[in-house]
Parts: sequence; C-alpha cells; structure tokens
Amino acid sequence: MAGEDKPKIFENGRDMMLSLGVIVVGMLAVVGGTGLCTINPETSDLSAVREVDGEAFLDLEARAAQGAAIRIPDVPEDWVANSARRASVAQSPSSVVGWVTPQEGYLSSWQTQVSLDDALAGFDEHFREETETINIDGKDVIVASTEERNVRDVWAFDMEDERVLLSGTASEEEFTELVRAFLAVDPVEIG
Repeated sequence: MAGEDKPKIFENGRDMMLSLGVIVVGMLAVVGGTGLCTINPETSDLSAVREVDGEAFLDLEARAAQGAAIRIPDVPEDWVANSARRASVAQSPSSVVGWVTPQEGYLSSWQTQVSLDDALAGFDEHFREETETINIDGKDVIVASTEERNVRDVWAFDMEDERVLLSGTASEEEFTELVRAFLAVDPVEIG
C-alpha cells in the first residue's frame, strides 16, 4: 500500500535512465545540427578559420584616419586574416589586423600614431622590457618581453609616419616576414 503512494520517479532507476537517455539524444541532435562541434579536434585546417577582409578594413581605416598613415602589408597568400578591429594603444586609436599562419601561429599588427616609447609602454597593462633590437632590412625593430607567463612579446618599429607593433604566437621567421611586408609598402594614398 505504501508503494502505491510514491511518485513514479522513486519506484526504480530504469525510468530515470530512460529519461536521461532521451535528454542526451535530444542534446546531441540539437548540438550536432548546429555544426559548431567537432569529432576530431586533433586535425587542423585553416579553411575552418573565420576569415575577415583585413585589406578592406585597413583601407577604410586609412580613409577615416584623416591624414594618419595606414599601411596594408602584402602578406603571403596562405596567411588567413581572422580579425580586424580598432583598438587603443596608449589611449590613442590603433588599427589592428590579425592573421593565422599555416604553421598554426598567430600574428597581429597594431598601427598607431603615438610615439614608439608611448606605444610600447601603453600596449596593454603588462610591463615589457626592451630585451633586444633586431635589424631587418636596415630597420631597427625593438623586441620587448617580460618574465610573466602567458604574456606575448611585442615587436615594435618606427615608420616615421606611424608606429607598428606586432604580437602573437608565430615563429621568429613569420614575425620577420610581417616586418618586411610593412617595410615594402607605402601608406594608403587618399584622394
């Protein structure tokens, strides 16, 4: 008699397991249908990177900058631009574009009009010390780094009409390649 007064959920574990099974199947159907999950995360494919038009963004930034120099670097074809935004460096506007490289590295470029010292000091909230200067095709590039974990190095150089800062997880060769891409182009001409 006491067993008949209990709710069905307390009778046995079979009903609970069936309910849980229905929930899991429903969840897999909904999440699987979105295409936002992967079965094999070990394989990497640059075609899966969300691509943005970094060149168009920098062109628009140059037109909106009212005389400030903005360069559009000619990066290798297999680099995928995946971010483009306006940010602040030393409380001054900066045009930022990021690329994913075939070696699964990431590089972002920050173009600003503030002085090189101010740009390095105001890059973010982390202190970086100038650890070395690299000469690339006649241009001195300052490498600033820190002992802090998970804080990326910054490569910075003065183009006279603007300052360029590079940061990311790419190899030194890819950093050098991006510096050369900036050195090889003139600012966008407006008019």
